[in-house]
Amino acid sequence: IGWDYGSTVEDVMTGLRIHSSGWNSIASLPEPPAFLGAAPSTGPDTMVQQKRWATGLLEALISRRNPVKATIRGKLQLRQCMVYLILLLWAVRSVPEFCYAILPALCIFTNTSIFPK
Repeated sequence: IGWDYGSTVEDVMTGLRIHSSGWNSIASLPEPPAFLGAAPSTGPDTMVQQKRWATGLLEALISRRNPVKATIRGKLQLRQCMVYLILLLWAVRSVPEFCYAILPALCIFTNTSIFPK
């Protein structure tokens, strides 16, 4: 079926295209591993990679191969669409997660409670 090029998340776009075409996918875990990735070794490099992935996933969300459009057209099941949306909204989800993470420290420093009295 081929590989989708032109995006930083071509693996996600290829999977979305395969599933939208009605194909099934399986996990192949050969021993020894067939492909090994190269993770960034420094903090700044990791941040650049995370930004690249976040941008690519948001581009996939607004592309013409959007999982919501594929579900409306009947090419994807609803549960497949929901899984793709969880993945594609990963970057947007980080904002409320960050707020939730700093809330306890903020309450401790300001001596307030988030709950009504």
